[in-house]
Amino acid sequence: MENIESKFENPIIRIENVSKIFDDHIAVDQVSLNIYPGEFFSLLGGSGSGKTTLLRMLAGFETPSSGKIYIDGKDVSHIPPYARPINMMFQSYALFPHMTVENNIAFGLKQEKLLPKEHIRQRTMEVLEMVQMGHLGKRKPHQLSGGQRQRVALARCLAKSPKVILLDEPLSALDKKLREKMQFELVDIQEKTGTTFVMVTHDQSEAMTMSSRIAIMNNGSLEQVGPPSQIYEFPQSRFAANFIGSTNMFEGHIVQNDGDEVIIESEDANCLFYVDHMIEGLDNQKIWVAVRPEKVDISIEPPENYNSENPHNCVQGVVAQIAYIGGLSTYHVRLPNGKMLKATDFNVERKANNPTWNDIVYLSWEPSNIMVLSS
Repeated sequence: MENIESKFENPIIRIENVSKIFDDHIAVDQVSLNIYPGEFFSLLGGSGSGKTTLLRMLAGFETPSSGKIYIDGKDVSHIPPYARPINMMFQSYALFPHMTVENNIAFGLKQEKLLPKEHIRQRTMEVLEMVQMGHLGKRKPHQLSGGQRQRVALARCLAKSPKVILLDEPLSALDKKLREKMQFELVDIQEKTGTTFVMVTHDQSEAMTMSSRIAIMNNGSLEQVGPPSQIYEFPQSRFAANFIGSTNMFEGHIVQNDGDEVIIESEDANCLFYVDHMIEGLDNQKIWVAVRPEKVDISIEPPENYNSENPHNCVQGVVAQIAYIGGLSTYHVRLPNGKMLKATDFNVERKANNPTWNDIVYLSWEPSNIMVLSS
């Protein structure tokens, strides 16, 4: 994927060494981050990771304890929310219950006198059509579904043509099917308008589906920033590898590193990992190797060239559980030392040699699918 920084000289949002301390608790710790025009950027993390506090500082609801925040080149660190070129879509949507959909959207335009009166209705209808709600402008919020209320809240944000829209867990109130549908609708609207979206979420699949880039936060700091595919395929830490998707993790150490081939020994797996890519600076220290479940092959028969005396990139175990999830099944395999591994495979017409409960199976993986992590 093209480096986003190469497309733009200037970020729309620049966060420089920002910290936020509440009493003796550091909620955000020396965060520096650039967000570029037209991005759908996600702050992803668990409870207490600092993602919401960082979003609230962008919005102006919290003031940094130190550091600076720039939006469109202007230092906004200490200016109030209404003076910033942003709008925020709240988790609760915060619609006025006594107003129609049209009046909810027009409210900000009227209050701030952003347009002549005769143009306010035109702009209101424009954004309603953009979110496919033009036919429901006369209804009130209680007459709308959850997905429709979300569209109204988004239209209200778009009406003022802000440079940035902040979204605080925007889909958390919706059921699973509607949430998945709205993910694509939000991305489609963002791409059509070209507005920069910054979203806070704890849902990894939501962030992966919607974002052009993701910042994973942990204990107030940034673990990794990058496109979803980069974070998934090339995590920079054990936390990032475990937080995005599922992974099998092994502790080990390098026993051979000649540049072209690296051999890692792991007592966790009782096998050798042969890696076909260069690893630098990790000799003579504890490391971790990780393999995603969908990159693990599972079979009743041993793979070709399997050596039981000196196994490499292959382990043997017993199927303890099988999780059937439609087109896929995830096999939970217990190794002789008790460690559990996962292997995900497509469900096809069952044959005599398909693994089932309590079968002895072989799990194997290609050298190129091994991730090596130092922390």
